[in-house]
Amino acid sequence: MGQQYTPSPQSHVGEEGSSSNTPIWGTTDPETGLLWICPDNEYFVPRDPVMDFISDQLFRNYNEAWTSWTAIPTENRNAWFDEFMRKHMSLPEHRAALRKAYNARAARWLSQKLYNLRHGGRGRRDWLPQDTANQLFDNWATNEKFQEKSVKNKQNRAKMEGPSYVGGSIPMTEWKRKLAETGVPPESVGWAAFERTHSRQSEGSDEREWINSRAHTVAENYTKLSQERDSQRETDPSSSVCDNDSLFIQAAGGFDKKGRVFGYGAAASRLKPTKRSSSGIEDVSADKMKKMKALTAQMTQEQERMLEEQEKMRQMMIQEREMMEERMAKEREMMEERMRRMQEEMMRQMQIQLKSLMNKGSGSALGDDDHAGDDDDDHNAPV
Repeated sequence: MGQQYTPSPQSHVGEEGSSSNTPIWGTTDPETGLLWICPDNEYFVPRDPVMDFISDQLFRNYNEAWTSWTAIPTENRNAWFDEFMRKHMSLPEHRAALRKAYNARAARWLSQKLYNLRHGGRGRRDWLPQDTANQLFDNWATNEKFQEKSVKNKQNRAKMEGPSYVGGSIPMTEWKRKLAETGVPPESVGWAAFERTHSRQSEGSDEREWINSRAHTVAENYTKLSQERDSQRETDPSSSVCDNDSLFIQAAGGFDKKGRVFGYGAAASRLKPTKRSSSGIEDVSADKMKKMKALTAQMTQEQERMLEEQEKMRQMMIQEREMMEERMAKEREMMEERMRRMQEEMMRQMQIQLKSLMNKGSGSALGDDDHAGDDDDDHNAPV
């Protein structure tokens, strides 16, 4: 599953095969079935499946008009990252770096989606409800700080004489890996990646031209520094000279406030001096691997236990509802039976009363006939 690639020591892991206990990033763990990942500055190894997971996760969970990644409540972001960690295998010491990369990629994804939404208009959206999109447009229209920042960004883009990067969506770290696989020497792969991502084919010529004046200036500086270094090597072979990456950093003007170098982006952070072991390789002990797998198994068991408890509660609620429905049905039958008996009793009482009234009426009529006969006898008696 995915590419089998182990980053350089600067990414805080050993070279593939350096230790029998070092996992191979991009492969599936046979015990958990999860993908092994590691941080690579502001990206991951492997890149594509992890980015697909983050994209799908944000598609599922972006349900309010959040205008940026930091605008999303902290508890939401923490819960999403916890889910991300549960779905992947990683070393415990990589958690902080993975969180940094996760935040960077999620923020970039959301920023790009919101940018596309703003420039596509209210009627063009395929990843969020229309009412949420309308709320975002209303926020952008009434937020003064956003309007000021938008105007400033437009002015900055207007000053640019050309594109700043032509490497597509592939980061510099990935371009360096691809070029290394084609046979570019390790000491030259950084410069080769810069040429590939900051120059393009000239029209009607086989030569490449730099995409803007800054890239052209960096190239000139780098060429000049390289020539000076080579000249120093010729005159004094025993002298200590800079490697290609150090020359490029000088040619590009050094690190900026965010630790980046023009042309290298976030990948430049691995060029900063760090306190490392003499070999630059971090050993992953079997004990650490065992503890990590045990922790992952424990978390999986805990999650399964919670799911089982939820299922039990759901079944109990279903049973209670069924019992309640059965009890209500019985009570309804008893009420209907009681009403039927009451109606029958009322009918019986009415029939008794009616019969009594009829009997009383018949008796009164017979008494009147007897008195009438006596009167006739009186009239017929002799005087």
